[in-house]
Amino acid sequence: MQRISTLVPVALLLISSLSPLPASERSATFGGSSGWDGLSYVRNLDTAPGRLGESALVLSSAASASVGEADLRIDFDSAPFSDRSGFYDSVSSSLLQTGQARAMRGRGAALCNTVGSGLVLRGKTGSLFSTPGNPGSFTIEFWMQPAVTENGSVLFQWRSSRTSRVGSLYQYIRSSLFNNRMVWDFSNIWVTSAGMPLEITMTGRTNLIPGTWGHHRLIWDEQSGALEYRFNGVTEDIRHITSSGTETGDVHAAVFGSPADIEIAPRFSGLIDEFLISRESLSADSLEDRRKLISRYPESGGRFETPVIDSGRAGSVLKTVTAVSDVPPQTGISLFARAGDEMYRWTESDPPWTPLAGGAPLSGLTGRFFQIAGELYPDGTGSKTPSLTSLTVRYLEDEAPWPPVKLSASPRDKAVALSWPPSVDGDAAGYLVYYGDRPGEYLGARSPIDAGSSRALIVDGLANGKTYYFSVAAYDSAGTSRPGPLSAETWARPEAGIISESPSR
Repeated sequence: MQRISTLVPVALLLISSLSPLPASERSATFGGSSGWDGLSYVRNLDTAPGRLGESALVLSSAASASVGEADLRIDFDSAPFSDRSGFYDSVSSSLLQTGQARAMRGRGAALCNTVGSGLVLRGKTGSLFSTPGNPGSFTIEFWMQPAVTENGSVLFQWRSSRTSRVGSLYQYIRSSLFNNRMVWDFSNIWVTSAGMPLEITMTGRTNLIPGTWGHHRLIWDEQSGALEYRFNGVTEDIRHITSSGTETGDVHAAVFGSPADIEIAPRFSGLIDEFLISRESLSADSLEDRRKLISRYPESGGRFETPVIDSGRAGSVLKTVTAVSDVPPQTGISLFARAGDEMYRWTESDPPWTPLAGGAPLSGLTGRFFQIAGELYPDGTGSKTPSLTSLTVRYLEDEAPWPPVKLSASPRDKAVALSWPPSVDGDAAGYLVYYGDRPGEYLGARSPIDAGSSRALIVDGLANGKTYYFSVAAYDSAGTSRPGPLSAETWARPEAGIISESPSR
C-alpha cells in the first residue's frame, strides 16, 4: 500500500483523526548467532568462524569427488579418522585432528608428531593391499605440510612378503623425505620376465619447504608400464618398468604378496590431508588441472540463496540489504535480490535477479515476497576466501488500507441498506461487510460479505424487530484474506413497516 505524503487542506480537515501511519519496517537476518542452516541453495560454500566467533559463510575447500574407483579415502574432517570408501578398518592411530583453519581441504587435517606409529589401517578382502597377485593400475596421493624436512620422515608405508622362485621375499612401498625431497622406494614389487625382483627408487626434484602445503601423487599404469611421481601436478620423476626401460619394452608385472596393514605417517612431524588411493592411473595434468589441484578454493566461486521472505502483503518494498563480512584483497562478494507477488510461479531466473550495488539505495523491488542471493569469489591464486558473517534484509511491510471514515445504515423489511465513502487509501481494492446481533460480535450467518469495489450493500435475510450491528473493512490487492482495520460500528433494526430510519454512527 503506497502512502500519501501530502494532502490538500480540505482533505486534511476531513481525515486528520485517521491520518495513515508510515508502513511498518520489518527485517530478516541470516547467519550471525542464528547460523546459516535453512538456505534454499548452496554451492561450493562451507561455514567457519566469522566476526565475534559467529558462523560465517566461506568458500568450500572440500576435495572434489575422487576419479575412478576409490580404494581408500581419508579426509581427516572428523575424528576418529576412518576410511570413507569402507575398504579399510582402523587398527590404531596416534594422529590428532587440527581444525579447518589449518587444513588444506575440508574441515580438518591430521596433525602428526609420530615416531614408529601413525595411522594403521587393515584392508578388507578385495582391497588393494589385502589382495595377493597383480594389483593392476593404482594411484596414491595426499597433501602434506612438513614441520621439518629432515631425513627419515616416513609418510606412507606398506610392508609384506611374497613367495618367489628363491623362497619368501620381503617387499615394501615407502614414501619418505631425504635431503628435503620426496623419495619413493619400491622393493620386490615388480619382477622381470625371468622372475627376478626389481629395486626401484624415485626422487622428486623440488626442495620441500617446511610449513608449506604440497600435493604428492604416485601413479602406476599397468598398461604402459609407467611409474610416475608428480608434485603439485608436475612430473618430477618417471620410470618405465619394462624390459627396455623405455616406453617400447614389455611391461614387467607388479605382484603383491600377503595381505598387510598400511601405515600413514608412521614417522612424521607436520600435517597431512586428503589421503587417497585409487585403483586407476591418471593421465597427465593439464595447466588447468594443475591450477585446480593446487588452488584451495574453487575458481568459479560459490553461491547461496536465502529462503523466500514472505512480507505478508503485496506491495511491500525492499529497502536495504546489509552484510557483515570480511573481504581480503582480490576476493569479493556480490549480492542479488528479487521480488514479486506470485512466488509459486518463480523459476531459477524469473523474476530476474537484480544486482545490489554496495551502498546504493534500492528501487523497484516491491512485492509480497523477497529473496536474496550471494556469490563469493576467491583471489587469483585460489588461496583466500571472503567471509560473510550475517545478512540483514529490511523491508517496509505494506499496511492494510484504512476503513471508510463513516458507515451509514438504513433499515428495510428483513434487510439493512449500508453505504460508505471510499477508503482514504488509494489502493483499496474492495470492502468486507461484517455484521452480527451483538455489539462488536459480527457472527452473522454470512459475515463477512465481500462487497467488492462497491460502496453500498443490502444485507438481507435478517429478522424484523431485531437490532443488528455493522462494520466495514477495506482490503487491497493482497485480497480478502488480509483486510485492514474495522470502521466505526453502526446499527439498524429491520422493520416491516418503517416509521423512521435508525440513526447511524
